[in-house]
Amino acid sequence: PANLGTPGLRNSRFVPNAPPAILNVLPAPILPAANQPFVVTAQVSDPDGLSSVVLKYRLDPSSTYSTIIMTDDGTGADAAAGDGIWTATVPGQPSNTMVAFYIQATDKAASPAAATFPSDAPTEECLARIGEVQPTGNFPVYRIWMTQTTLNTWNGNNRLDNSDYPVTFVLGNQRVIYNSGAR
Repeated sequence: PANLGTPGLRNSRFVPNAPPAILNVLPAPILPAANQPFVVTAQVSDPDGLSSVVLKYRLDPSSTYSTIIMTDDGTGADAAAGDGIWTATVPGQPSNTMVAFYIQATDKAASPAAATFPSDAPTEECLARIGEVQPTGNFPVYRIWMTQTTLNTWNGNNRLDNSDYPVTFVLGNQRVIYNSGAR
């Protein structure tokens, strides 16, 4: 920022009520089988408390979202009540279905603040592809998942275009990196 602030005084980044923090978003399993539900967990916190945490998902290429209330009460797929780890279970889908989702959280402040993960959702989303299998062997398997809209844009652009396209990067069946980019 142009004004770097003065120690002990507010700087240009001050906001009266910051939105909730959404971290460590993980699906389990990373590679769900056909018709197998998968659980999405996220660490969500806010000093004012949370009034709602929801997972919004759609089956790509549809643009219609379904909403699932995420819980932190120790029931269903949630392991422990009140630990700040929120969970939602996405219903099983047929093989080769791309599930696009994001998380939205709202705090309990008098003037509530809301946040999403990814931060620019629904422009960028987390992705899960149903029915992919992990091959046997010692070679690593890298997956790059993208929505149909992203693929159409990628295919429609000049081959020398160096634009960054939003994707989900998956390493084997052990690590997912959301907010990745592919060129």
